[in-house]
Amino acid sequence: MLKAGRLLYAGVAMWTAGRRVGVWTSDDDGQTWNPLSEIPARRGDDSRDYHELHAVEAADGRLIVHIRNHNPVNSRETLQTHSDDGGRKWVQPYATDVWGLPSHLLRLSDGRLLMSYGHRRAPMGNQVRVSSDNARNWSDAHVLYGAGTSSDLGYPSTAETAPGEFVTVWYEKLADRQLAQLRMARWQLS
Repeated sequence: MLKAGRLLYAGVAMWTAGRRVGVWTSDDDGQTWNPLSEIPARRGDDSRDYHELHAVEAADGRLIVHIRNHNPVNSRETLQTHSDDGGRKWVQPYATDVWGLPSHLLRLSDGRLLMSYGHRRAPMGNQVRVSSDNARNWSDAHVLYGAGTSSDLGYPSTAETAPGEFVTVWYEKLADRQLAQLRMARWQLS
């Protein structure tokens, strides 16, 4: 469990030799960051093919990180890792069987977890999944938006505006437009 006021960043340090994938913490609202731990690469993976990590603290204190994976095994699927000791040690990333990326994680007001992610094959758009057991299992996909006109879309970010009510924003480049636009959906989780 993170102590009050501590920020956690899970990501890729591209400025270091070997391009470390790891976790940094800040106790001064993000003004300075200190390395905490490295996230190990899955056996056979190259950590240089891990991108766009996103972290959340589950209701039981477990830290969950999703990883955009471009390794040959499970390519374009979301990998997951977790820490049960405040981020000091991480398990080797493992497949979630979720095709689509990158993932945005959110702890809901009722303690469940929500992942929203871009889906760049039919139905093109954004999907969400819910976990009621602190990311040990994820529900089947719910299509939040499936009317994308090109695969150039995604990066959804979701906020809970009231219990069970959400706003998700993402970018999308429509097939008949030169520039991308920001899109939004208001929705409810039943």
